[in-house]
Amino acid sequence: MSFAYWSRYQFNNALSDLQTTITANTLLVSSPLEKDTDLASTSSEISEALASSSEETILEITTASTSSPQATPPVTATSIDLEPSFTFPQKGGRVYIGCTYPVSWQSSAKINSLGTVLVDAGARKSIDPTASGLAKESVIETDSQNLNWKVGMVWPGEYYIKVSNINGVDLETRSEVFTISRIPKGTSADEREKICKESDGSF
Repeated sequence: MSFAYWSRYQFNNALSDLQTTITANTLLVSSPLEKDTDLASTSSEISEALASSSEETILEITTASTSSPQATPPVTATSIDLEPSFTFPQKGGRVYIGCTYPVSWQSSAKINSLGTVLVDAGARKSIDPTASGLAKESVIETDSQNLNWKVGMVWPGEYYIKVSNINGVDLETRSEVFTISRIPKGTSADEREKICKESDGSF
């Protein structure tokens, strides 16, 4: 009986030790796995948060750069804005000495003063204002954007009008080439008036 009791006691102790060892090994094995799993989960969450934050930041920057209006440089007036396009004299037109014509133009800016000179198209020589009848400087009336020109005593031939400044701004532009002719001698006053009105460029 004593031997049987002792044997059973030893068996129970051995079984208890075995269970303790198994439990400890289980804890040792399972604990790192759980920690690794937690670390992996935490790393994944951090990575997702950073990626989301980066995407939002990029989206905000892209949206801001796309939606923000671009700075528009201020538009300033230049000599090109003032440059007129002549409607008289017209290319190939004919005017007569002693007749008065309205030198006219189209311009994006209002012209208040005009510096002009008549130029011989062949010799490229400027004609003196006293001979050409075209004033060197003219003030343009507010309600009339043209310049009345009584053609002076010049040699018949081809000419153009050169502009040297507009509204005090120095520039160079010109009209088309046109012809200046004499009215035949012996023409009556009525006929002369008719010739002036019917010649090219008359308005």
